[in-house]
Amino acid sequence: MKSKLVYWALFVNQALFAQTMIYGYLKGDQNKPLDQAIVSLGEDRAIQSKSDRIGYFQFKDVSAGTYLLIINRIGYVPKILTVKVSSEESKKNLGDITLEFNPSQEEEGIITLTDDDFSSDEEGSMAQTGIGLLQSSKDIFSKTASFELGPYWFKVRGLDNSYATIMFNGIPMSKNQTGRPDFGNWGGLNNVVRYPYELAENNNVSDYSFSSLGGTTYYDTRSSSYRKGFELSYSFSNRTYQHRVMTTYSSGMLPSGWSFTFSGSRRWMEEGVIDGTYNDSYAYFTAIEKKINHRHRLNFTAFGTPSRKSGSSPNTQEVYDLRGKNYNSFWGWQDGEKRNERVKRIFEPIFMLTHYWNISDKSKLTTTASYQFGYNKQSHLNRYEAENPSPTYYKNLPSYWLSLGNMTEYENCLQAWENNDITVTQINWDQLYNTNYHAPTYQDPYTGQVGRRASYFIVDDVIKDKTFNAATHFQTLLTDNWKFFLNVNYQNLVSSNYREINDLLGADFVLNKSSFIKEDGINSSTGDYNSLHPGSVARKGDKTEYDYKMFRQKIMGNATSRVTINRWEVATSFLFGWDESYRDGKFKHGLYPNNSYGKSAKANFIELGLRTGITYKINGRNFIILNSAYYESSPTLNEIFVNQRLNNDKIPNVTNQRVNTNDITYTLRSPRVKARISGYYTKIKNAIEILRYYAQGVRFENSSDAFITEVLTGMEKDYLGSEIGIDWKLSPTLSLYGIASVGQFTYKNNPKLYVLSDNSPGINDYGSSYIKDYKIAGTPQKGYALGIKYNSPKYWWTSISANFLQDIYSNISFLSRTKNFIMKDGVFPYDEATPDNVKAILKQKQFQDVFLLNATLGKSVRMGKYTLGMSASINNILNERGYVTGSFEQGRSANYEQLEKDKSLAYPLFGNKLFYDRGRSYFLNVFFKF
Repeated sequence: MKSKLVYWALFVNQALFAQTMIYGYLKGDQNKPLDQAIVSLGEDRAIQSKSDRIGYFQFKDVSAGTYLLIINRIGYVPKILTVKVSSEESKKNLGDITLEFNPSQEEEGIITLTDDDFSSDEEGSMAQTGIGLLQSSKDIFSKTASFELGPYWFKVRGLDNSYATIMFNGIPMSKNQTGRPDFGNWGGLNNVVRYPYELAENNNVSDYSFSSLGGTTYYDTRSSSYRKGFELSYSFSNRTYQHRVMTTYSSGMLPSGWSFTFSGSRRWMEEGVIDGTYNDSYAYFTAIEKKINHRHRLNFTAFGTPSRKSGSSPNTQEVYDLRGKNYNSFWGWQDGEKRNERVKRIFEPIFMLTHYWNISDKSKLTTTASYQFGYNKQSHLNRYEAENPSPTYYKNLPSYWLSLGNMTEYENCLQAWENNDITVTQINWDQLYNTNYHAPTYQDPYTGQVGRRASYFIVDDVIKDKTFNAATHFQTLLTDNWKFFLNVNYQNLVSSNYREINDLLGADFVLNKSSFIKEDGINSSTGDYNSLHPGSVARKGDKTEYDYKMFRQKIMGNATSRVTINRWEVATSFLFGWDESYRDGKFKHGLYPNNSYGKSAKANFIELGLRTGITYKINGRNFIILNSAYYESSPTLNEIFVNQRLNNDKIPNVTNQRVNTNDITYTLRSPRVKARISGYYTKIKNAIEILRYYAQGVRFENSSDAFITEVLTGMEKDYLGSEIGIDWKLSPTLSLYGIASVGQFTYKNNPKLYVLSDNSPGINDYGSSYIKDYKIAGTPQKGYALGIKYNSPKYWWTSISANFLQDIYSNISFLSRTKNFIMKDGVFPYDEATPDNVKAILKQKQFQDVFLLNATLGKSVRMGKYTLGMSASINNILNERGYVTGSFEQGRSANYEQLEKDKSLAYPLFGNKLFYDRGRSYFLNVFFKF
């Protein structure tokens, strides 16, 4: 009787806790095994297996239930199967699973439209920023938005790159100064960053970070994870480069336990679509992995992208009407060659060492240490006690002479522009050199040397970051339906920032003094950039104007829990973080003798947050997902100090940015139709905006005209909208796809405005900036795409898409929307400044809607283990040049009287500055792999 009870207990235990092994074999063309395919069990893809050389994959200890089996392999159509496991099965053989070869899948991510995030105008409030990265997404909306609308500077949900979390092996890639990832750090490495290990888009819960509003893109650079073999490609384009050569080799895991992956590329062009622009960029990548045993692996990663590229200018409409949409004011002829004053040189290599530890079948620990260093230099033309040399300076344009009623000078200037007199329409380098040859002499008080003091010279704004990171990711399966993830990251930054002399243009040195500051006496050092050495000079390679270091250390962590109960999955993530920052000035500025030199007070911030994602699985094809988050994020380094180039002053009442975001999504995934419908609402509080430009009509002690820093604090923004995406397979070869994004992005309060002048000391409180209900610019607020794609069984494909963008606005000037704008001499309102007149003159500029047509064509040829592929894409086929991709109000006329007079002119002297789309663009790519 006792033995029977024991057998009965064992039987019940097996029945209750039986585990099943699922396995199968993947096949491709001609029934050949498929290796390197990623097979995921479950919608969250947390449990994964990789097919081996015979196509075999397996999952052990699977509990009874119904699961989605998701299969992904580069060059093949993703496959989703529903697998039902019963408690009676110890093994479940799925047999042979055949994937459909689709060569167009291999092209995803190969076209990368980056490198337009070059700050184009020091006095402007906007840089033309491209998409940065074409994400490899299985979501039809995100995928189409990236490939079809992304090249036109469309931003999903209105959010810029500062809200994107990009990680390599757990290391965040965002810059501390701006919070933005610098995609140029891995530009040209498309083959090794084409497919993220995790892509948690928008507001979805990530396993690897807490994420921001733009989601998390996580790259695992383990060498053995890359496709084994060799790939060589050549691309020809008229986008951000003309030629690109890329090569990649991966050995796979060798019998010795070593794996090697190498990739390199070069992208270059002599001149782009925009006059006077060029690009010369290199990239390299190395990953070396050692399998120590079945539990421990080490992977070393190194990559860098030394590059040199020139910038293009935003211009007023007058300039475009005179010289066309390809005009660029940043260059001029010198010795028979085009020389651009705005050149960006960057080289910031990064080295990583990652340890992978399979603690048990249920727990893993991944730890990475990294170090990044190098430089980021941006040049521009500077001057001392000399006229502005820019061809588009308002006094150098016909409209200026017309506003003065000087018709003779107007006709002369107009003729010079219309006839393209390059001594007028472009930078006149010969004249700048000649001015320096005849510049006043000056005696260096420290060396006694007498030389020519430069009136014009080229400077580099230099950032040299040294960043150490350590990150660890722990994941474990607590029970069959409960997963837990923990991420901890430590970062230590030392950032050197200074301006150095690049080229003296024939002079001997530069005087380290501002020519815009009025000094109180002959011996005053108010205008000295460094009053520790009054009257000093700077030669080529010397520092001038500003020199300081920024220090920051930061600890971030988040814990995530995923629980699955029947048809429900609940994911919850907690954020915790702390950071400390301070400035250490190396120059004692004459305007700020008491708070520019030495260390500032430390700024400390604590970050907390909660994110939740709830998924209800109606069945294996229909899902409802609700995401919600509330968190606080600390300000970036640029958002802590009013003007860190000059002094240690912190922004008044600087505090954490608060984000509350919610969305709800319905998703359909069936063999013929994939669709997604989402609605979202995001509120951001305590945001900070900082702008730098030259303004007239502002109230300062010494002058009403000044180069100013404009700081808004306590800003509130609302992002409200809906998204629809559909991919409908009309036949085995023909698909119809489309998306619609309807958004409304607005400022929701009247934040405080502070102004700091480079010519006068102190922080000036301008009260509220009345911007409530103005639109947030930087992206079309509505975007639509409709396309059709054909995939031939003979390995060629083609597609065409129609795209429509609406609600395109210019960035506004915040200073023009304060009480200062309507006050005459800061005392009485202008008589004409009635509410209706002010509203009319400050109306936000809205630009025309645009229709754009794109097309692609590709062909792939397989010859045994060799694959030869060719593809071509054309964007903006109709060559629409009226699309304004970015615009900002100059803000130079900062009072009603000046702006009203300026806007009454046929061509305002200080009208909006614009960027136009570059027109029809093409991309041709040929690749060979084996």
